[in-house]
Amino acid sequence: MAEIVTQEDLILVLSQSASPKLDLKVEVLDQNKQILGTIYGVVSGSMSINGESDIRRTANITVQPTLTEHLKLTEDSLLWLNKDIRLFVGLYNCRTKQYKYYPLGYYVYTNTSGTYDATTNSLTINCDDFMKKLDGTKNGQLGTLIISYPAYKENEETGEPIEYNIIRNAVIETLEKLARITNYRIDDIGEYKAMPDYNKDWEKYREENITCLTIPFDQEFSAGCSVLSILTTFRDLYPNYEMFFDMENNTFICQLKPMCYEDDIFLDNAFLQRVLISENTSVDMTTVRNICEVWGKVIDVDFYSENCSYSNNTYSATIAGYEEKYFNGDSIGLKIPITNQANAQININGLGAIGIYNEANEEPIEANVLKANNVYAFKVKKKRIDKQDVIKAYLLGQWQVHAINVLTNGKKSGQFVTSSDGEEYELYSKEYFQKFYNCERVDFTIIANSPFTIEKLGEIPDVKVSGEFENITSDDLAADRAKWENWKNCRLTDNITITTALLPFLDVNKKVSYKRSDSDREHQYIISSISHDFSGFTTTITMYRFYPLYEMLLKETGTNKVLSEFSHGVLSKYTHEELTTVVSEEEL
Repeated sequence: MAEIVTQEDLILVLSQSASPKLDLKVEVLDQNKQILGTIYGVVSGSMSINGESDIRRTANITVQPTLTEHLKLTEDSLLWLNKDIRLFVGLYNCRTKQYKYYPLGYYVYTNTSGTYDATTNSLTINCDDFMKKLDGTKNGQLGTLIISYPAYKENEETGEPIEYNIIRNAVIETLEKLARITNYRIDDIGEYKAMPDYNKDWEKYREENITCLTIPFDQEFSAGCSVLSILTTFRDLYPNYEMFFDMENNTFICQLKPMCYEDDIFLDNAFLQRVLISENTSVDMTTVRNICEVWGKVIDVDFYSENCSYSNNTYSATIAGYEEKYFNGDSIGLKIPITNQANAQININGLGAIGIYNEANEEPIEANVLKANNVYAFKVKKKRIDKQDVIKAYLLGQWQVHAINVLTNGKKSGQFVTSSDGEEYELYSKEYFQKFYNCERVDFTIIANSPFTIEKLGEIPDVKVSGEFENITSDDLAADRAKWENWKNCRLTDNITITTALLPFLDVNKKVSYKRSDSDREHQYIISSISHDFSGFTTTITMYRFYPLYEMLLKETGTNKVLSEFSHGVLSKYTHEELTTVVSEEEL
């Protein structure tokens, strides 16, 4: 909602404590957003905002309107199927003797559009935000037999890709042609390293990786699907994206979910304590997870060979029918005869040796990644580096994409366990998870002060299979998704719910500071859901503890040291005080 909260807003809320006085304004709109009429009245009911739901805002309200004309359920009334509404809640300013109205968003009627009770002179409205026009409830269901979005256009003679289709463009095409929506803001969708939020060299990465923002494979949708299902399919090709209609202008927005890492505090603890009514710090332990295991696509390669030899750190293979040159996008499966050394290469049909790279970091694969007698899949990609085409082979993984992310405090356990074949492994080491989960790609998320790490709770896995996860085409992409899902599991369970006086200017994904009743210090939280109770003049806020998503080096003031006992990477970004608490014995 509001980007900032003014002093006037805060004073207005605090002034309602003795005798709250509010009003609801309902603007009735036609299909062109022109106001047909406005209904005012004393309000009861509720309104909710959920940042994790496709239908972000819902409302169930009852007003006692000052004007009763045109409120019957007829085609010519203000309440009918072809009408939309915009809601505002007003707080009374005793000084100006006027209401200040805060927008609550645009809505469509659901259920029976609305009911008016002449005896009590009350009007009840059940409504949801405009996503209901895309999910098939009010509109959005498609009758076309098949809707296709190809990954690329190809040369009709050679079959070689000549133009790749961008995910963002596909989203815009869907909005404009199928939903007739022209008011939108669509950010780029693709690999996280191609985003300025995560990579300072994102422009160079995009230049070198021409498919990083493109549809990875052909998309087809059958009759009966909804516009929303198409949009969410494109959104979910990569993790950490959200789609919603904003409150102010009903703009359709597709963007990376805000990490709020550098955001200012929207409301501070001092103000929240003044309007606080109650606090609930309970945690549903059945939802806590600290290991995410992602099973992705079963790789169906374009070419396959078991006729593979290894010499001079190069895997040479013969594949019948392979063309005279490497084509961008080819997937090749090889049965590896010998475990690799660092900087290994492949050479198909004598076309020339090309390096094998990790997709996540653009680095050549390390030694011992490719195990003897296993089948691995590689994708050939043409990169544009220093204005020249460079061919690389990217390791996709074994026959099925598989990756694990583990939430840990980062310290060595000092304990050892023995596997069924008699080998010893240090508990919670990378080798431990590779062995006991039969997964080569194992990454760690280090949040030393999280209450949900494996060291504190043991192993609690969350296994992701089927559905949207079948669209994940490489171990690197699966690792990104596992990291995101594990971070969600950790943040959404490390939460708190508070009830305050009515705060109509709140929105989700805002950072606040708050001191729990059972804590001796403030922490930062991100608002995930909001529920307004207008009759009770209260707001219930669910918020999760703020943790950074991506680890960073320890570069706080006076702190520039990576501690040797932390074996799985580097700690997430902490203040100097937090680091002192985590490692009290160390000299920082």
